[in-house]
Amino acid sequence: MPLTVIDRFHPRQRVEQQAAINAGHLRKIDEVALLEQEQLQPLAVLSLRLLLIGALCFGALNYAVYAWREHTFDLHLTFPGVLLWLAINIVAYFPMLLLHELLHGAAFLLWGGKPYLGVKWPYALYCGAKNQLFRRDQYLVVGLAPLVVITLAGVIFTLLSPVLASYTLSVTAGNISGAAGDVWSARRLMHLPATALVQDTESGYRAWEVTTEGEYNMIDAGEL
Repeated sequence: MPLTVIDRFHPRQRVEQQAAINAGHLRKIDEVALLEQEQLQPLAVLSLRLLLIGALCFGALNYAVYAWREHTFDLHLTFPGVLLWLAINIVAYFPMLLLHELLHGAAFLLWGGKPYLGVKWPYALYCGAKNQLFRRDQYLVVGLAPLVVITLAGVIFTLLSPVLASYTLSVTAGNISGAAGDVWSARRLMHLPATALVQDTESGYRAWEVTTEGEYNMIDAGEL
């Protein structure tokens, strides 16, 4: 399948780049497959670190806002109350997984892409945009949108209602942990030129550079 440049806000540049790509002036400059065996362990470590950071930060914020609003440090804990809190947090985690991917999809749509949802067993849901190319900074927005949006929503919710927000700690901390692959990819993408075009894959991304000379084309018929 041919690769299509997506950029609703820069139509002239999109047409020019698409013409160059159609003429074969494209060179692959990076590729990442997050679900490869050698990548799973460092990703798991990063995910655990982010989970601890998220849980500590949101737990501390929740407690501080509660103490400030209620004028007490006493949480008034009871065994049934703790069980209810735990149960709601567990249940709330699963809709967050779908929300996370829908936010990826919304960012794809923002730039004019056509996203789709899928499931990669036994890992998780994912949202992709097959055979579509996005500018590096646009793809960074796609990758980091769930982390930024859900984290900001969690902070605002905590400031408004710390008691209710405590029942969504799994959502805020779990979302930060689940963004490990997004954070890892974003950190690597930042080392690529801003002119790079990024193709989303089911397990990572491929980054391309438009060239001016056809002999630098590194695409074979199978990749297109």
